[in-house]
Amino acid sequence: MGQTRALLFGLALMLGGATTAHAADLGLPPPPPEPCPGCVGPWYLKGFVGMANPDVGSIFAPEFRDNDTFVVHHEDIKSTPLWGLGFGYDTGHWFRFDITGEYRGSAVFLANDSYQTFGPATNEYTADIESWVGLFNTYIDLGTWHCVTPYIGGGVGFATISVLGLTDVNVPNGGVAFAKDSTDTNFAWAVYGGLAYEVNPSVTLDLSYRYTDLGDAKSGTRTAFDFSSTAGGIEINDITSNDFMLSVRWKLGAQPAPMPVAFK
Repeated sequence: MGQTRALLFGLALMLGGATTAHAADLGLPPPPPEPCPGCVGPWYLKGFVGMANPDVGSIFAPEFRDNDTFVVHHEDIKSTPLWGLGFGYDTGHWFRFDITGEYRGSAVFLANDSYQTFGPATNEYTADIESWVGLFNTYIDLGTWHCVTPYIGGGVGFATISVLGLTDVNVPNGGVAFAKDSTDTNFAWAVYGGLAYEVNPSVTLDLSYRYTDLGDAKSGTRTAFDFSSTAGGIEINDITSNDFMLSVRWKLGAQPAPMPVAFK
């Protein structure tokens, strides 16, 4: 029985070759090639997690204009996790493009100043900062060595920043004020550098650094705890971030390799 199967398979190969040759003699085009095993399409999905390390350029309050003795001693946004998703296209010729959206977890904002009125006084500001960032990104792959591809890139988009629960405590004067929550949406941009490792034709791991400019944010109006006075919001200017991220890219359209056929 095994010899019969082998004989039939050999005849099929001979007939297939003869048919192809006959079609070529008649001037007919050859049949289309079979899809290559393991080939993938140019589209991919992307998931990433990371750590955001924000910096603040400066802070400003309306009372700074009225008293030139104000000195800001410290302003900071603490580090926070970030995570997001993306959808992209790989041209296969150096360039990749994707659109990403991410949430940057709640981070603590801290700042303090001092000033002179009838005596020395201080303000201590605290708040939570939450951000959503959406970017359109372009990457340039710089070549591949042993499945590792270094790349650079850049992105533009928007950042939505919320200042939540800001408090302003003036210890020497015994004053406490609370600010309304406020959200600002700004133009944002980023530059990237990273290394991508191709685990298999469908999955790529990506370790990257990103410098991100998120723009400015501002709290709502401040109101004294006894409702005796109000003041304008605290401006948090020039928020940037040094981000470190680990990504996974899943290429779409992967085709499974055909199962081998055994003949006895």
